[in-house]
Amino acid sequence: MQADQSILEVNNLTFRYDLRKDDKTLSAVSFSIKEGEWVAIVGDNGSGKSTLARLLVGLLEAESGEVKVAGVQLTEQTKWTIRQQMGLVFQNPENQFIGATVQDDVAFGLENNNVSYQEMKQRVNEAVQLVNMEAFMEHDPSRLSGGQKQRVALAGILAFQPKIIILDEALVMLDPKSRRQVMRTLQQLQDEQGLTIISITHDMNEAAVADRLLVMDKGRLKQDATPATIFMENPHLEAPFAEQLRRKLTAKGSGITSTYMTEDEMVKWLCK
Repeated sequence: MQADQSILEVNNLTFRYDLRKDDKTLSAVSFSIKEGEWVAIVGDNGSGKSTLARLLVGLLEAESGEVKVAGVQLTEQTKWTIRQQMGLVFQNPENQFIGATVQDDVAFGLENNNVSYQEMKQRVNEAVQLVNMEAFMEHDPSRLSGGQKQRVALAGILAFQPKIIILDEALVMLDPKSRRQVMRTLQQLQDEQGLTIISITHDMNEAAVADRLLVMDKGRLKQDATPATIFMENPHLEAPFAEQLRRKLTAKGSGITSTYMTEDEMVKWLCK
């Protein structure tokens, strides 16, 4: 697949938990994501973000509409094949633990897919190193801290080497240092391996690193644009720290640019 082609297509996706009621959790949601893109999905609680994530991997069945992954439509017959290409990391990592040790847990999905022992060992070691958990290989994952559990859950997905990884508030339990480390790892995988990332988050600093933002509102896709466009056009939306600082400096007449700034751009401006 070429880098400018869509690896994920969502067309008129509609869903409601109770078909007897008119209220729809998602209503006619459509968007596409190119291979190697990082797309963040933001919105208030109840806007449909997590429901959308579950629909994308076939954990829920849409009332109408379609999902295509690498050109293959998601159906009851294809969902297991599609899940080989997609990994979903939940907010609560304990929902994903199966193995008695960190090593066993990260290896579980590979064993089920008949990956050879040598390749499995290599993938597990690499994935655990990517999230800085190699010192905990023999630990019981259920006895780890919340942040450590989240990193183990992420390692289990990374070991599978999916083309798309979906993070459903998956970094929320990490301390700031661990969050930055994981973010750098994901950016590295995006840059070097063309990993496609979908992050569902309330953290606007996390959302700001994405190539695009999808803003959900009451089950509908309200806006699909770059972080710069979203934060400049929606002053009511909580902005990432760098943009908040730019606005304060602008108000003080500092001579800073009147347009959106990323964290790197802000650091360069402050250091000039």
